[in-house]
Amino acid sequence: MFQDKMKLTKTVKYNYKLTEESLEKDINKFIFESKKGWYQMDRHNNGEGLKIIKQYFRILEEKFKKEEFEECKICYEKLILFCINASGANDCDNLFDYEDLLAKITQEFDDYIKNYFISLVKTCDIEELAERVSRYAQHLDIYGFDSDVEVLVKNLDKLQLDNLETRMLIKTEGMTKKDYSKHEIIYFLMNLAKERKQKEKYIQLYNKFKGVLDDKEVDSMIEEYEE
Repeated sequence: MFQDKMKLTKTVKYNYKLTEESLEKDINKFIFESKKGWYQMDRHNNGEGLKIIKQYFRILEEKFKKEEFEECKICYEKLILFCINASGANDCDNLFDYEDLLAKITQEFDDYIKNYFISLVKTCDIEELAERVSRYAQHLDIYGFDSDVEVLVKNLDKLQLDNLETRMLIKTEGMTKKDYSKHEIIYFLMNLAKERKQKEKYIQLYNKFKGVLDDKEVDSMIEEYEE
């Protein structure tokens, strides 16, 4: 059943070779197979799925070092969002049966987030950036990272950051209490305002969406900002 997947060889350590014509297509195939249940008990079966994911990230790190940012943008997004969902976030099935898939991949998953966001700012105009960052934010659920907003603030000027916020806010129009994924966009923008040291903007977002967002979650964020 596994003969057409990324190939496994073993020397000193495991190494996987792509079986598709591009990294993107190989990742797409792996995601498709994973959703079909091929790695459902991965931790009881030599962790083959986990090893493949780690190899994908190693390949991407090499591409990032070579400044192949366009391919990194596409492949990091596919892999990061898949791994978040495959860990059981966003009411998705835990596809690999690990308690915390991201932690099993690496203790420094934030480094992959940093590479992804650098790839974004290197290749996207503001419209595309808003689209991709919003999609990313909507997947975060129980997860939170530091590098995402840090990279944006470090690499974009004030006008670009303001335009990014405006375009992301458009995606929350008509949001209700049950639009949980859209709530994540607001939480992301609040964290962005915090990173920019814009307390007034932070409070403005809080007041604008109070009653729609989870009160405990927002109150907790306000308390953290005050600390």
